[in-house]
Amino acid sequence: MRPIGCILALSLLVGGAAAASAQTMSYADAISQLANVCRNDIAKFCKGVPLGPALRSCFDANQARMSPPCQQTRGVVYTSISRRAAAQRNIGDICSADINRLCGTSHADAHLVECLLATSPAAISPQCNQVFTDTGWRTERARQ
Repeated sequence: MRPIGCILALSLLVGGAAAASAQTMSYADAISQLANVCRNDIAKFCKGVPLGPALRSCFDANQARMSPPCQQTRGVVYTSISRRAAAQRNIGDICSADINRLCGTSHADAHLVECLLATSPAAISPQCNQVFTDTGWRTERARQ
C-alpha cells in the first residue's frame, strides 16, 4: 500500500562511469521501519499523531526518552528520506546537461524518467547517475 498521502506526509517528516552508491529507502519502507521498530515508542509518546511534520516534531520532542533502536531507525529513515526528497527536487539542475545530451529534452518533460531508465548508467555522468539513484525512480520502476 503506497497511497500518495502517506508518501507526501512522510516526505514532509524531513523537512555514470562509476557505479552509484547505495540507494535511498522507499517511502513505504521508511513507514514500515518506523512502524515496526518504533511501535512501542509511538504508542507511548506520540499516540494519535498523524504522519508528517507533527510526528517528526513528536519524535524530536521525545528523542531522549525513546528506545535506542527507535532513535537509530529514526535517524536512518530521516537521513534517507531527506536525501530522496533532495534528489527528486534537484535532479533537473544536477542532470540538465545529461538530460539535454541523452534525452534531447528539458528536465520538465514528462518522459524524463523513461529516458534516463532507457539509458545505460555508464552513459550518464557520475553526479547525475547518483542523484537519479537517490530519487528512487530507478528501483521503483524496476519493481513495477
